[in-house]
Amino acid sequence: MRGILPLFGVVLAGSSLAPSQPPAHNPVSVFEQQLIEREKQLLQDVQNQNSSVVERSIADDFQGIGSNGDFYDKSEIVDSAAAGRPKDKDRATRAYDFRVVKLSNDSAVVAYNLIAPGEHPRYRHMTDTWAKVGSQWKLKFRQITPNLWSENDLD
Repeated sequence: MRGILPLFGVVLAGSSLAPSQPPAHNPVSVFEQQLIEREKQLLQDVQNQNSSVVERSIADDFQGIGSNGDFYDKSEIVDSAAAGRPKDKDRATRAYDFRVVKLSNDSAVVAYNLIAPGEHPRYRHMTDTWAKVGSQWKLKFRQITPNLWSENDLD
């Protein structure tokens, strides 16, 4: 262990001397943009309590894994959308850093970070799997992973 710490310090020191450049971003494809917009729309529909639209956006055989590791199903997301969240702008969820992994022309994983003020855990990594059912994109699977650094973060 003692040998790793000096090496870690050298890596940190070396990286801080590198010129500051923004990370290179690959252009987002039409496919990726379509899935990101679909994801954002679902999040907005949940926030706006559009439970009937949320219900149509989720596959009947949907499965999810919550931040506590428990499985849940479609009805729990629809019920959550019906109950709604406070309309306070400062307590609205915020999603960012979207990434799309194309599995096929009809399926993809959309991963992103989510901030959910007033909820525990507040900071989450979200991983959603979307698939085309007929001609419509449907949410098939979701896994919520809390950011460990915010595990005990309370509002």
